[in-house]
Amino acid sequence: MEKQRPLVSIIIPVYNSEAHLEGCIQSAIGQTYDDLEIIIIDDGCTDSSPDIICKYMGLDDRIKCIYKSNEGLVKARKDGIGLARGKYIQYLDSDDTLQQNAIELLVARAEEVQADIVIAPFYFCEGEKQWLSAAIEFEEMTGLEYLKYILSFKAYWAVWAKFHLRSLYLNNIERLDIAFGEDAVLSSQLLLYSKKVVSIDTPILSYGIYPSSMSHCLNDKTYKDFNVYVSWFDDYMNRNNLAVVLKRELALFHLKNTMMRLHWRKLIDTDKEMGRVLEDLGQFPDLEEYLSNREKKIVAVYRISSRLGYLNLLRYSWQNKI
Repeated sequence: MEKQRPLVSIIIPVYNSEAHLEGCIQSAIGQTYDDLEIIIIDDGCTDSSPDIICKYMGLDDRIKCIYKSNEGLVKARKDGIGLARGKYIQYLDSDDTLQQNAIELLVARAEEVQADIVIAPFYFCEGEKQWLSAAIEFEEMTGLEYLKYILSFKAYWAVWAKFHLRSLYLNNIERLDIAFGEDAVLSSQLLLYSKKVVSIDTPILSYGIYPSSMSHCLNDKTYKDFNVYVSWFDDYMNRNNLAVVLKRELALFHLKNTMMRLHWRKLIDTDKEMGRVLEDLGQFPDLEEYLSNREKKIVAVYRISSRLGYLNLLRYSWQNKI
């Protein structure tokens, strides 16, 4: 008797995505692997997205839809998980598209080695330009090892680049009501509950980059979300006794986040964090290689005097050099 193939749940949160939604849905229903349920969450759309969803529901009975008021991406994904019945989960943003054989490749690899998570490369797409994500340089790791990989800037937080077992959600998965940093919050937990993370070397997805993308909107709301997720991450690492195990990686995480505050022009917040930066660089001096030349100069002045360091930040800001 032929072994039954596992069901895969593709979860697509949608909010006012009429410009890209048809291509997204077509990429899901056109998979070479057909044992799918495609769960679309209409997160209170006010454009023609509901009409597009309805059209494709009439064409493919594997599509299910949840209609709800707008509560954001985190709640939409959670609702999708609540409805999902597949052995595996593949998230898909409504402005992205899957390669035609993506699910077939991911299932084959996961089943072959009984993996918790399969990592795959993807394409960045911006207008007419397309380029491949960073090369994947491993075959198998534990979830903790892969988390170190991400914190060392060798991989991505993106949860849609992690094909994973639905059973991971039987653990206590914490959610934050944020729109910036939500992938880091979810990915870190899924990884820490995973014993086996493996990879494939074939790109599975095209990730669209648009001016309206959240990662491009460095406003007060995204900065607030950034603070919430960074604070949660530090606390979560401490609660799970990982602060020592990941000490170097967390030092780099904090270093890069401090410099992100600087580029947000949150100078007072940057100033408050510089003491920890100097302490971490004292313990791990090689981390300075991750800084730009200007960032290195900022650190150098802080080593002389914190007051001079802050005045230097103000000078760079006035000169529009940040």
